[in-house]
Amino acid sequence: MAPEINIMDMMSISEIEPGLFIGNSNVSWHLPTLTERSITSVVSIEPNRHGSWGTSYYRAQVPKEDHLFVAANDSSTQDLLVYMDDICNFIDKRLSKDAAGGGVLVHCLLGVSRSPTAVIAYLMRKRRESLADVTQFVKEKRNIKPNANFMEQLKVWEETGYEIWEDKQKKIPKTPYREYLERRAERLKAKGLTGNEPVGVQSL
Repeated sequence: MAPEINIMDMMSISEIEPGLFIGNSNVSWHLPTLTERSITSVVSIEPNRHGSWGTSYYRAQVPKEDHLFVAANDSSTQDLLVYMDDICNFIDKRLSKDAAGGGVLVHCLLGVSRSPTAVIAYLMRKRRESLADVTQFVKEKRNIKPNANFMEQLKVWEETGYEIWEDKQKKIPKTPYREYLERRAERLKAKGLTGNEPVGVQSL
């Protein structure tokens, strides 16, 4: 007889600061967990959408406009920096004192690499604190391990003062980001790739 699976054993969620959570993919669709923690906004950083996100039951808890989907892989070539401003602004707006909603969940598949990268970037910008200090703070709340590519990007995020573009049109990268893109281009070339697939930031 196969062992009985307890669905709660599949859930992984950590509150990093009041109202801000990191979790795995399972948490993103588990309404009892979201309801218990008053989570009404979600940032999903995964390659594909989960079918449960589009149901009426789910949308009653997490409205479409409060669900940000970032199509991204956990890889040595994925550029998350290009989406970081949108992610941070989304979290800021949902956690602002004027917001009527509740908490924000940021998740990826396991809640170990992509989503912690986004939360660290958000807290660095919000607190104006160093990468080392914020990373240590988040590690005290959750077992995380952003991959080397994402740690490299967080260093760029710090070096650019949390703004990777020289211009408002977001066409001219600041020097640290441009140099990162050049290194990334070499990695892509070595893998025979032309860019990230899939990519994109959008409300669901």
